[in-house]
Amino acid sequence: MPRSREEGTWVTNVTYVFDGEEDLYLYQRPNSKRYQVYIKTKVEGVIRESTKQADIEKAKEYARERWYEIQGKQRSGIKVKAEKKLFDHIDDFLEVEKGRIVDRPTRGKGNITKDSWRGKRVHLDWLKKFYKERNVKVDALERKRLYNYGEWRMKESGSPPKTTHTINAEISTIKSFFVYLAKEQWIDQIPPINTVTSEAPEELRRDYLTQTEWARMRSTLIHWKNEKGITSRQRYNREVVWRAILIMINSGLRIGELKKLRWKDIQRNTRLTGDDALVHHLIEVRPETTKTGKKRRANAPTMAWFDELRSLCGIKKTGKFFPYIPVANREDFVFCKEGKPDQPFGQGTWDRTWVEIKERCRLAGGTYIDDKRISWYSFRHSDIA
Repeated sequence: MPRSREEGTWVTNVTYVFDGEEDLYLYQRPNSKRYQVYIKTKVEGVIRESTKQADIEKAKEYARERWYEIQGKQRSGIKVKAEKKLFDHIDDFLEVEKGRIVDRPTRGKGNITKDSWRGKRVHLDWLKKFYKERNVKVDALERKRLYNYGEWRMKESGSPPKTTHTINAEISTIKSFFVYLAKEQWIDQIPPINTVTSEAPEELRRDYLTQTEWARMRSTLIHWKNEKGITSRQRYNREVVWRAILIMINSGLRIGELKKLRWKDIQRNTRLTGDDALVHHLIEVRPETTKTGKKRRANAPTMAWFDELRSLCGIKKTGKFFPYIPVANREDFVFCKEGKPDQPFGQGTWDRTWVEIKERCRLAGGTYIDDKRISWYSFRHSDIA
């Protein structure tokens, strides 16, 4: 028969589950009929938990099953004491990923950009929402449900993304998170997650502007830019944003790449001659400013608008060749605050002007703004289309 252990103030009715095994026993707490189980592990210390049973035989059955489970996990090298909860593991994973951030990612080296890291953080916020913000131990997660994450994201999340590409990116991050948990020995199996079917390329760009829509929007933008009765600061901001849109729709630059442009990135194309050399030029997109972390060069017919931006920035025309920028201003931002070329155009200003533009388009009967969910990215997509 199992023998009893010496009792104390907080331990009563102690009974060993196996004869001769002192690392496993049952006990009761004062004023409680339910049995607790005590399990001492070789590596991770002591586990104490409730059997949720008041019957001694049922409590022994629970204790034996937990003992065999723990022994099996330890032999497989899997951690037993999963004291950390989901949100803690997410924080740990993001901290590890943060260590991979570099200014200039190198292909094949496992590096990421700050934007990529921020994207992973957003993706895992959606994982929290999938589990209804319940911060539970990973052992208690309903991992089988994850298989249909994509369907939930499209139909039940309350804020589905524009494209399935975004959902698949989230799934990729979530899979990486569970791979991390497996490597750290918190779980023994990586849950399968079904990816969603990607749209055709033209569907991925469904938010682009047709020629007719662009013509209507262009007219609205010109009236908005030239509106009377606005302040000089508003006039400057609208002039800058107008040229930003013209550059994006003619160069294919992303809004994030555009915002980070410096004058050193704007260069003349020495291979062109004649009229082409008066219109086209090169835009160097630095790897630390791109979505992919890869450097690229764009040849764009946007020379006139960049020259107008130089003038708006208050930079005196210097030299014989485009972009006519003094050496002292090469590090300045192309899209800068009024009178402060060393400071980037404010994010709040980008946001406010876009709200204004969308409202003007709606007032002009531009239903495409909402029907196609037009955004800053639509101008790049319109160039691609």
